[in-house]
Amino acid sequence: MAVGIDILEIERVKNIVNLNKIFTHNEIDYFNKFINKDEHICGFFCAKEAIFKCLNLNKLNYLEIEICHLQNGKPYVKFYGETKLFFNANYDKIDISISHTKTIATAIAISSEKPEFKPITL
Repeated sequence: MAVGIDILEIERVKNIVNLNKIFTHNEIDYFNKFINKDEHICGFFCAKEAIFKCLNLNKLNYLEIEICHLQNGKPYVKFYGETKLFFNANYDKIDISISHTKTIATAIAISSEKPEFKPITL
């Protein structure tokens, strides 16, 4: 099992000029449904960072990680490109949870590795 967590002040995401470099079109459409979209932007950003830490990725390609929601509101992850290949080769499952207030957002990611997974050692 692996875990990643991230926390961030919502005020800091207000400086993101180009959302298209970090978030997919589906994610941006989701944000635009809300009056206070910065809370959701920050939560998704934290989720992507938590996933990066959880999976111990060599590089983070934000657009290869997409945060989605089930009808009941539970968030889940879709992977694309090299990140999808890496995940499918090494992990069975990943779960995420996102929470926010008016001033901070946090997210956690928990994954289970495949039995043949070999962690990187130094």
